[in-house]
Formats: sequence, C-alpha cells, structure tokens
Amino acid sequence: MTQEHVDLFFRSPRSKPSFPNWFGVLYLLRRDIDLCMGIDPDGEEDVPPSHRALWPGAMAILAGVDLLAKFFAGSDHTEKVGWRFRQFLEHCFDVKKLENPEVIYQLRNSLLHSFGLYSRTEKKEYHFFLDSKDTGTLVSRRPPDRYVIQLPVLHREFEAAVESYRKVLGSDLERQDNFDKMFGRYGRIHIG
Repeated sequence: MTQEHVDLFFRSPRSKPSFPNWFGVLYLLRRDIDLCMGIDPDGEEDVPPSHRALWPGAMAILAGVDLLAKFFAGSDHTEKVGWRFRQFLEHCFDVKKLENPEVIYQLRNSLLHSFGLYSRTEKKEYHFFLDSKDTGTLVSRRPPDRYVIQLPVLHREFEAAVESYRKVLGSDLERQDNFDKMFGRYGRIHIG
C-alpha cells in the first residue's frame, strides 16, 4: 500500500479538482454526495433546498459503503456483498447509534436494486421513509416494519466511517493488503 494511493483515495471532497488528472473514486463520490446533500464541496455558495437531490444522495452514500466494504474485506465476490456490507458497518460505523446493520443493508437493497423504499427477506418486510430532518437518530423504527432514515445523519455517519476506515489502514496490515487488492480495480480513474 503506497501513501500516494491512500492520499488519492481519501482526498478531501472539499479540495478542488484540477483536470486532466487521476482521481480517487471515493473522492469523486464524496463530492457528488455533498452536492446531492446540499453542500457545495468547493465552499463557494450554499445550495438551496430546491437544488438538493436527497434520494440520489442516499443512493450514492450506500454505494460508497459498498465501495469501502470491498476495500475493507479485500474482496469483490458478488456472493459476499451482504456479508461485506454488514462487516464494514459493524467495524466502521458507530454501532451504538446503528440499530441494526441489516436495516441499512435492506435500505441499500431497496434503493439500489429497485429505486424504491421496500425490501424483504424470507422472514421480514422493510418499508422505508427518507427524512431530510436531522434528529440525531439514524434509524427510527415504527413497528412492525416501518423505518424512518434521517439522511443528514446517514451522511454524517458515512463521513465518520470513511475516517474510521482510514485510521484502521494506518495500523492493520491485513486491511492494508486488502486495500492494495482492490485499489487497482476500484481505487482511481483518470479524467481528461
């Protein structure tokens, strides 16, 4: 694992890009998430609420968790998607705040596979509601099967997980090897 690769991948979304150049995929994704959530990554202006794209922002955050889970696990095998996703949540999200990694995984499935807010397993149904309020609670459950997701909290928790993962990379040799395995495939792209 080279420091150059780590720096490229984890570059702050608040730093302005210059073209042509190589960019870390996570850097580009985080800039797009910021825009969707109403944050100008260049810090030049406030994004009015009417120009926010919260639904695609939620999708991008969950795709970001998928991306980081690949790097964390050092695997991109399709049959291990759920395991990787949950493992990353359990290690890098604040699990005291995270009611159940399965809820967030089912939210991911509902948005990314169906562009909807419904998911089910053999044993359970999930009906999701996305909220733009910031109550401090990521998931609020309304029994039996309704879940309200606070998108600003999801965004904040994702950013904290990015930093948590970066910190783990500093001292965990297995995670460093896993990062190397994935970086060549998913770590960077060139934009001309």
